Amino acid sequence: MVAAGSLITAASFTDSADVDVALDGSRNTFDIVAAGKADPSWLPAPADWDQANPQGLRIPLTGDNSGYIMAPGGVLDLRIAAKNNSPRLSSLIGLRILDPLPRGAEKNPQTGTFLELFDQLVFTVSDGGKVLLDRVPAGQLRAITWPDPLRAGEYKLLDVRVELPDTVDNRWQMASTDIQFNFEAVNP
Repeated sequence: MVAAGSLITAASFTDSADVDVALDGSRNTFDIVAAGKADPSWLPAPADWDQANPQGLRIPLTGDNSGYIMAPGGVLDLRIAAKNNSPRLSSLIGLRILDPLPRGAEKNPQTGTFLELFDQLVFTVSDGGKVLLDRVPAGQLRAITWPDPLRAGEYKLLDVRVELPDTVDNRWQMASTDIQFNFEAVNP
Protein backbone atom coordinates (compact mmCIF):
# COMPACT_ATOMS: atom_id res chain seq x y z
CA MET A 1 0.00 0.00 0.00
CA VAL A 2 2.85 2.35 0.82
CA ALA A 3 4.49 1.68 -2.53
CA ALA A 4 1.28 2.45 -4.42
CA GLY A 5 0.89 5.70 -2.53
CA SER A 6 4.30 6.89 -3.51
CA LEU A 7 3.62 6.13 -7.19
CA ILE A 8 0.46 8.18 -7.12
CA THR A 9 2.25 11.01 -5.38
CA ALA A 10 5.09 10.98 -7.88
CA ALA A 11 2.66 10.98 -10.78
CA SER A 12 0.76 14.00 -9.50
CA PHE A 13 3.73 16.35 -9.76
CA THR A 14 4.11 17.91 -13.24
CA ASP A 15 5.96 20.83 -14.72
CA SER A 16 5.33 23.03 -17.78
CA ALA A 17 6.93 25.90 -19.59
CA ASP A 18 5.75 28.26 -22.32
CA VAL A 19 7.78 28.49 -25.50
CA ASP A 20 7.09 31.44 -27.79
CA VAL A 21 8.13 31.08 -31.43
CA ALA A 22 7.93 34.11 -33.70
CA LEU A 23 6.83 33.23 -37.24
CA ASP A 24 7.29 35.94 -39.84
CA GLY A 25 5.74 35.17 -43.22
CA SER A 26 6.28 38.65 -44.64
CA ARG A 27 9.11 37.41 -46.88
CA ASN A 28 7.06 34.43 -48.10
CA THR A 29 4.02 36.20 -49.51
CA PHE A 30 2.74 35.28 -52.95
CA ASP A 31 1.50 38.27 -54.90
CA ILE A 32 0.72 38.89 -58.57
CA VAL A 33 -0.05 42.34 -60.00
CA ALA A 34 -1.18 43.23 -63.52
CA ALA A 35 -1.19 46.24 -65.83
CA GLY A 36 -2.04 47.13 -69.38
CA LYS A 37 -2.48 49.95 -71.83
CA ALA A 38 -3.86 50.43 -75.33
CA ASP A 39 -0.48 51.70 -76.47
CA PRO A 40 1.97 49.39 -78.28
CA SER A 41 4.99 51.34 -76.98
CA TRP A 42 3.92 51.39 -73.31
CA LEU A 43 6.27 50.18 -70.58
CA PRO A 44 4.83 49.67 -67.07
CA ALA A 45 5.75 52.23 -64.43
CA PRO A 46 5.43 51.49 -60.69
CA ALA A 47 2.10 53.38 -60.51
CA ASP A 48 0.60 51.27 -63.33
CA TRP A 49 0.47 47.99 -61.40
CA ASP A 50 -2.86 46.96 -59.89
CA GLN A 51 -3.52 44.12 -57.52
CA ALA A 52 -4.61 41.07 -59.47
CA ASN A 53 -8.07 39.82 -58.53
CA PRO A 54 -10.74 37.54 -59.96
CA GLN A 55 -12.91 40.46 -61.15
CA GLY A 56 -10.31 41.59 -63.65
CA LEU A 57 -8.58 44.87 -64.36
CA ARG A 58 -10.22 47.26 -66.81
CA ILE A 59 -7.92 48.80 -69.39
CA PRO A 60 -9.46 52.00 -70.75
CA LEU A 61 -9.09 52.07 -74.51
CA THR A 62 -10.31 55.65 -74.93
CA GLY A 63 -9.55 58.84 -73.02
CA ASP A 64 -13.13 59.18 -71.80
CA ASN A 65 -13.51 55.44 -70.97
CA SER A 66 -16.16 55.02 -73.66
CA GLY A 67 -16.20 52.00 -75.93
CA TYR A 68 -13.58 51.48 -78.60
CA ILE A 69 -15.16 51.42 -82.05
CA MET A 70 -13.76 48.79 -84.38
CA ALA A 71 -14.87 48.38 -88.00
CA PRO A 72 -14.32 45.30 -90.16
CA GLY A 73 -10.64 45.17 -91.06
CA GLY A 74 -9.78 47.10 -87.88
CA VAL A 75 -6.84 46.39 -85.60
CA LEU A 76 -6.24 47.21 -81.93
CA ASP A 77 -2.69 46.96 -80.58
CA LEU A 78 -2.16 46.94 -76.84
CA ARG A 79 0.22 45.72 -74.18
CA ILE A 80 -0.54 43.73 -71.06
CA ALA A 81 1.75 42.69 -68.24
CA ALA A 82 1.80 40.46 -65.17
CA LYS A 83 4.39 40.86 -62.44
CA ASN A 84 5.47 38.54 -59.66
CA ASN A 85 5.35 41.02 -56.79
CA SER A 86 6.43 38.49 -54.18
CA PRO A 87 9.55 39.44 -52.21
CA ARG A 88 11.11 36.00 -52.76
CA LEU A 89 8.77 33.30 -54.10
CA SER A 90 8.80 32.38 -57.77
CA SER A 91 5.63 31.67 -59.74
CA LEU A 92 4.58 29.74 -62.77
CA ILE A 93 2.37 31.91 -64.93
CA GLY A 94 -0.21 31.33 -67.62
CA LEU A 95 -2.57 33.43 -69.72
CA ARG A 96 -6.05 32.76 -71.04
CA ILE A 97 -8.04 35.15 -73.22
CA LEU A 98 -11.72 35.00 -72.34
CA ASP A 99 -15.07 36.56 -73.03
CA PRO A 100 -16.22 37.51 -69.51
CA LEU A 101 -19.88 37.95 -70.53
CA PRO A 102 -20.54 35.57 -73.45
CA ARG A 103 -23.85 36.07 -75.23
CA GLY A 104 -23.36 33.43 -77.92
CA ALA A 105 -25.72 33.80 -80.87
CA GLU A 106 -28.09 36.17 -79.03
CA LYS A 107 -29.64 38.75 -81.34
CA ASN A 108 -31.13 42.21 -80.96
CA PRO A 109 -34.90 41.61 -81.16
CA GLN A 110 -35.52 44.88 -83.07
CA THR A 111 -32.76 44.65 -85.68
CA GLY A 112 -31.96 40.93 -85.82
CA THR A 113 -28.22 41.68 -85.59
CA PHE A 114 -25.91 39.74 -83.30
CA LEU A 115 -25.02 41.23 -79.90
CA GLU A 116 -21.74 39.38 -79.28
CA LEU A 117 -18.56 40.33 -81.15
CA PHE A 118 -15.93 38.26 -79.26
CA ASP A 119 -16.26 35.15 -81.41
CA GLN A 120 -15.47 37.17 -84.55
CA LEU A 121 -12.13 38.48 -83.25
CA VAL A 122 -8.65 37.20 -84.13
CA PHE A 123 -5.74 37.39 -81.64
CA THR A 124 -1.97 37.60 -81.93
CA VAL A 125 0.14 37.53 -78.75
CA SER A 126 3.91 38.05 -78.62
CA ASP A 127 6.38 37.85 -75.75
CA GLY A 128 9.53 39.84 -76.49
CA GLY A 129 9.24 39.26 -80.23
CA LYS A 130 8.41 35.54 -79.85
CA VAL A 131 4.93 34.91 -81.29
CA LEU A 132 2.86 32.75 -78.91
CA LEU A 133 -0.48 32.99 -80.73
CA ASP A 134 -0.49 33.91 -84.41
CA ARG A 135 -3.81 35.22 -85.76
CA VAL A 136 -5.86 32.72 -83.77
CA PRO A 137 -9.66 33.08 -84.03
CA ALA A 138 -11.39 33.53 -80.67
CA GLY A 139 -13.06 30.13 -80.89
CA GLN A 140 -9.66 28.40 -81.19
CA LEU A 141 -7.83 30.21 -78.39
CA ARG A 142 -5.78 28.06 -76.06
CA ALA A 143 -4.07 28.82 -72.78
CA ILE A 144 -0.49 30.05 -72.89
CA THR A 145 1.82 28.73 -70.18
CA TRP A 146 5.46 29.50 -69.62
CA PRO A 147 7.64 26.56 -68.55
CA ASP A 148 10.11 28.63 -66.54
CA PRO A 149 9.08 30.24 -63.26
CA LEU A 150 8.84 34.01 -63.05
CA ARG A 151 11.23 35.05 -60.29
CA ALA A 152 10.33 37.57 -57.61
CA GLY A 153 10.19 41.10 -59.05
CA GLU A 154 10.13 39.95 -62.71
CA TYR A 155 7.29 40.56 -65.13
CA LYS A 156 5.98 39.39 -68.48
CA LEU A 157 5.23 42.14 -71.00
CA LEU A 158 3.06 40.95 -73.87
CA ASP A 159 2.15 42.60 -77.14
CA VAL A 160 -1.42 41.83 -78.16
CA ARG A 161 -3.08 42.49 -81.49
CA VAL A 162 -6.86 42.17 -81.73
CA GLU A 163 -8.25 42.10 -85.27
CA LEU A 164 -11.75 42.23 -86.62
CA PRO A 165 -11.52 40.55 -90.05
CA ASP A 166 -12.91 42.45 -93.02
CA THR A 167 -15.12 39.42 -93.74
CA VAL A 168 -17.37 40.32 -90.76
CA ASP A 169 -20.59 41.59 -92.31
CA ASN A 170 -23.51 43.76 -91.21
CA ARG A 171 -25.00 41.00 -89.04
CA TRP A 172 -22.53 42.15 -86.34
CA GLN A 173 -23.17 45.86 -86.74
CA MET A 174 -23.50 47.41 -83.26
CA ALA A 175 -22.25 44.19 -81.61
CA SER A 176 -19.84 44.59 -78.69
CA THR A 177 -17.69 42.60 -76.31
CA ASP A 178 -15.35 42.76 -73.37
CA ILE A 179 -12.06 40.88 -73.53
CA GLN A 180 -10.53 39.43 -70.39
CA PHE A 181 -6.82 38.64 -70.24
CA ASN A 182 -6.73 36.18 -67.37
CA PHE A 183 -3.29 35.65 -65.82
CA GLU A 184 -3.09 32.60 -63.60
CA ALA A 185 -0.16 32.13 -61.27
CA VAL A 186 0.85 29.32 -58.94
CA ASN A 187 3.81 28.94 -56.64
CA PRO A 188 5.80 25.88 -57.81
